[in-house]
Amino acid sequence: MLLGAGIWIALAANTFLSQFEDAFAAIDEKEIQVDGRWTWEATLLFGGGEDACDSRNGDWNWPNSLSEQDELFWFPGELQCSWLHQGAGDYAHLAIHNVDEENILPLSIEINSEMITIDGDGQTQLIEVEAGDAIVIPLRLESDLEELSFTVDVSHAVLPTASVGLDVELEQHTIQRDRHARSEHLEVHYVVWDVDTGEKLDEGDLGAYAGEDPRCDAPIQPPCYIEGFSWGLVGLDVNDFDPQFDSGTTHDIYLPPDLAYGGQDGHELQNSWLHFQLTLTRLAPV
Repeated sequence: MLLGAGIWIALAANTFLSQFEDAFAAIDEKEIQVDGRWTWEATLLFGGGEDACDSRNGDWNWPNSLSEQDELFWFPGELQCSWLHQGAGDYAHLAIHNVDEENILPLSIEINSEMITIDGDGQTQLIEVEAGDAIVIPLRLESDLEELSFTVDVSHAVLPTASVGLDVELEQHTIQRDRHARSEHLEVHYVVWDVDTGEKLDEGDLGAYAGEDPRCDAPIQPPCYIEGFSWGLVGLDVNDFDPQFDSGTTHDIYLPPDLAYGGQDGHELQNSWLHFQLTLTRLAPV
């Protein structure tokens, strides 16, 4: 019995290794490239825009108009971004974009600092991004510190040498808060502009969840806000339950078309980048 079990295990292990090697061999670099670039890119949404992000290698200039670029990509190349944090437990928002309109993209995220986690769950995560889609991943600061430089590497899950890097310079904000919203129901004041034209598009007050809205999965769905809006609420800060006694903080979020309301086909703003200014007015009852 032991001999038979040993033979079975050896055969199973050999089959697994063969399949593993075949999976690596099945990926042709040209299949995951467009004009010499990998088919994915990464940026920070929080505090985005030219003032907070720039060319990672200094080999390209910021586009004069983000919405009028002819390229598939959001940006001409890889980025370095700044993050002004408001204390331990604060959040930033990693956005990953799959420019391939036909294939799902399996990716591995790795952060090279123990001070930063992927929503409190370590420094590595495997994800999939649907064809032509973009997703948001929350990054959380785990320790109270003044400044930190770290890199987020987003690599192909089958071909790790195919990797896109995002360098982040983290600095302490002058505003410090003890509480950072996550999966909570908030009331916020918002103002939204077209990034390229500066035109003010709307302003108002809304109740919404910070992150994924559980109501969107209900049998009878209420109006669900755009993905980037809800994720932009994660990390809004306050010391007391009701900010009328202690004002909440503000996020400036720059949303590319895939994560903005304009990303809907046929909408007049479908190619527009949107700048949201989101200010916490109250932590609302669920």
